[in-house]
Amino acid sequence: MSEVDFSQIASSLTDSEVALILERSGWEKFGGQENLYSRWRPRDARDVRGVLLPENRSMADYRELFLQAISQIWNTGDARIQKILNRAVTSTPLGDEVRFHKEARTLRGTIPWLSGEDLYSGARRSMIVAAKSRKSRQPYYGNANSYIARSFLDAVLMGQTDVGSYVVTAYVPPDEVFTEKKVPVGSTTPLLGNHSGREITKGLVEVLQTTREAVDHFANTGSSHGFIENVSGGLCYEITQAVRDLVRDSDGAEVSVEMYLAADLFEPPSTDRHELTFTPADYPILEKAGNLLAATARPQNVTVVGTVTLLNRPTAGSPGVVRLDVLSGTPAKKMRVRLKVEDYDLAVDAHRDNLALKVSGRQEIEGRYYWLYEPTEVELVAFERVDEAVRAEEDTLPFFGSEDE
Repeated sequence: MSEVDFSQIASSLTDSEVALILERSGWEKFGGQENLYSRWRPRDARDVRGVLLPENRSMADYRELFLQAISQIWNTGDARIQKILNRAVTSTPLGDEVRFHKEARTLRGTIPWLSGEDLYSGARRSMIVAAKSRKSRQPYYGNANSYIARSFLDAVLMGQTDVGSYVVTAYVPPDEVFTEKKVPVGSTTPLLGNHSGREITKGLVEVLQTTREAVDHFANTGSSHGFIENVSGGLCYEITQAVRDLVRDSDGAEVSVEMYLAADLFEPPSTDRHELTFTPADYPILEKAGNLLAATARPQNVTVVGTVTLLNRPTAGSPGVVRLDVLSGTPAKKMRVRLKVEDYDLAVDAHRDNLALKVSGRQEIEGRYYWLYEPTEVELVAFERVDEAVRAEEDTLPFFGSEDE
């Protein structure tokens, strides 16, 4: 501080904290009246009158006396104490800081209106996913896990925008606890199913890192299989929409998360900083991922054609499970199907005779795996007919996840 604002210092500290600062800086307490005021002086300056530090906030002149004490302490010229008093003002965190930064070709500190709305939307959606993913990892949340997301968002502070091009800042209370379900009045917070603000912020980092890795994997391989594989790491339809909002009509977007891990009056706060960057080139990949995650997350009736690559049943003559490498009928790459005895025997024939298997049913995803339930119309298909099914697939697969969602 070039000009010392004693009022600001006093607003950032309590009298007990000032007493601790003095004690750790080699001052000693002498005299005073308990719960009313204490007197302090440097240990090597016993001839000094000392500083009166008020302790009772209900006193009418408490504020005036506290300001006077701060001023006297500062004016002793103790550089260590001055540094700590400075830190009390400049380093007190509002919480774990999350910054959403979007670059646009406009005047510095401005952004096109609709692009700005996208930025706020992307920030909000990202925070919601961070909370929902603490309870469970799903490819598509919809209204699932809404309670923890809503209570978390209610506790987050929005900071002032920075000149960036444009930056939205969120402050998360690191120690506040959020429960997965509403706790009835009078009940204690459950030991399981609760998460701190710090844990949710760390979860946001994990989800964004997973999204970045999934996008890079597709860009390098052209394979969308990684989208489903990364659901366990937090990739979901909602985060693809959030990041799309961040990069739409931009020159790039950056999400930085800065966590104050050990804020302390006597030491500078250590920080754990993460930066994840996305560009407009990621947009079509995020769109493809979102469409796939939305389409496969919702149960739907499909007819799948695939090669049998795994056969498993406990005993001969009983139902069993087969795995198909999907050739057409769904964006899924692999599909597990539990078949009754006669249908399982057909799958054995397909595997032995190098034929494809065609089966209809209700597709669902459980964890990392696709399952086809209530299988019907199981039949063998020659591979020359598979190309025909692949061409027909383009006209029958549903589309989910428009830009307006």
